[in-house]
Amino acid sequence: MGLSRILALRAPLAPFRAQKAVAAVALSLSVATAYIVCFAGAGYAGPLWLQILFALAVGPLIALLFRVAHDAGHGSHFANVRLDRLTCRLSLLPSYHPHSVWLLLHNGRHHSFTNLRDNDYIWIPYSKEDYAALSAFGRFKARLYRTTPGTGLYYLFEISLKMLTLRPSLVRKVKAVYVRDALIAVAFLLLQLVLLALDRPDISTFALRVTLAIVLPYLVFNWLVGFASFLNHTHPRVPWFSRREEWSFYEGQVHCTVHVVVPKWMVFFLTDLGLHGAHHIDPRIPIWKLEPAEARIVADAGGEIVFEPWTFARHREIMRTCKLYDYDAHRWLDFAGRPTSAAIEIGRASGHSGTAR
Repeated sequence: MGLSRILALRAPLAPFRAQKAVAAVALSLSVATAYIVCFAGAGYAGPLWLQILFALAVGPLIALLFRVAHDAGHGSHFANVRLDRLTCRLSLLPSYHPHSVWLLLHNGRHHSFTNLRDNDYIWIPYSKEDYAALSAFGRFKARLYRTTPGTGLYYLFEISLKMLTLRPSLVRKVKAVYVRDALIAVAFLLLQLVLLALDRPDISTFALRVTLAIVLPYLVFNWLVGFASFLNHTHPRVPWFSRREEWSFYEGQVHCTVHVVVPKWMVFFLTDLGLHGAHHIDPRIPIWKLEPAEARIVADAGGEIVFEPWTFARHREIMRTCKLYDYDAHRWLDFAGRPTSAAIEIGRASGHSGTAR
């Protein structure tokens, strides 16, 4: 039932799936060129103030390359499979995401099992019991991660670095292809270090270059993706599931993905925040068609989607509300285990009925 419903929801979106080679090439090359220029500027552009300006641009450009890789990884950037695969692989390098590992986690787990604990991999909320069983440091991290600055630290330490180092908590079974792609990502980092040392700078100059061209942009990228990914699937009206029988694919894509309304400049800097709902309903739609597709989905899906006009005040309220999750009663809790939201209605997409109690 759930599959037929999402296919029906996707059917009117067919006109938005058209891929344009000219647009894909222009986007890929312009962002890649801007990244190379700004990376070089952050490392070598004379006055310190100019280096800092270039450095501040590199992080968002890594995020834009990540967005290009994201589309290519779904086969929605070029119509050619080989071009998509090559574009995805190259565009992921500045974020040091191993290509095959990212595909496994994003396509194989996140899109296939959105908001199903132990299957999805990102922003899974602890239950009250899970949180109580953590060490003091574990509880400190859990609290830190669910703050606005902490979203970047979460993505850095729990996703990016674990992906790169093939940690078992994230990559359950290490394969040769994962090792190869992780080594390619590390080799790209080493190449960057070599490029920043071409004129044999002294230690302090080299350290400054590395900080401005690599470290600062990488931190900015992780914060941008952490911030966006949190808001894309976390909301007082969005459920999480620990039991497969309660979850459905339709529920995950339609009810568990937030349609956030944000200013256009935020869409530019925060990958697909504001367009992620449309992307989950039909991942084959390229980025330049997501906005009109989103309007069609809002019209067709009606009250089934979670629609959230973003403001900073509302953002803080969502973060205050969504700390722990009660997987039995389907409601959000604070870190003391007190309910912070009403029970969330589940099952309307998969044939289950009623409100969880």
